[in-house]
Amino acid sequence: MRDEIFVIIPAYNEAARIGAVLEGAEKYCRNIIVVDDGSDDETSEVAKRHKIIVLRHKVNLGKGAALKTGSKAALKLGAKILVFMDADGQHQAEDIPHFIQGIKEGYDLVIGMRRFNRRMPFSMLVGNKIFSRLIYYLYNFNLPDTQCGFRALRASVYFKIQWMAQGYEVETEMLLSALRKKLRCAAIPIQAIYYDIYKGTTIVDGIKILMKILEQRISLKNF
Repeated sequence: MRDEIFVIIPAYNEAARIGAVLEGAEKYCRNIIVVDDGSDDETSEVAKRHKIIVLRHKVNLGKGAALKTGSKAALKLGAKILVFMDADGQHQAEDIPHFIQGIKEGYDLVIGMRRFNRRMPFSMLVGNKIFSRLIYYLYNFNLPDTQCGFRALRASVYFKIQWMAQGYEVETEMLLSALRKKLRCAAIPIQAIYYDIYKGTTIVDGIKILMKILEQRISLKNF
């Protein structure tokens, strides 16, 4: 079973931190795919120092596109469980076994649930609360942290929920597609480290996520 678990890490200009991320992930998984999303630093070079698969987009396409590239590659290699984690060091590798266990227990999508505290960037904290509340009202699904990128997916359901999102709205589309398909979803508490320079979602990304939530709801209503 261990050979059928793949960790997929989208990366954009993360040469400074991806080495440590890979060192941690290698302790828990043999199969790791890094998708360098058009970085202009040495992200690919650093990743290639490890015994992993490194794929590269010639230009920056976005996180959603990078996750799709990594997922398709893993499926071709026989993956049964896909674990997604970020390259910036926010996610802690020791949580990987908990995601795998969630899939083994029968869930199709297991999402990490971060602690909301003062260390979390303010824009992320506010945006997450808004999106989580909106999803609860529109979809009757209560999940405090809908935007966490640390998650695991049963490979057999990938084509049921494969996403169109290119950017950070991928997490939202993935969740809403799973709910629409009535897949089993769960959340598990995880550790998270926030660095001084926040490189995640912007206001523009937030608007895209909001539009994705409403778009999926309208689509579900007309389904």
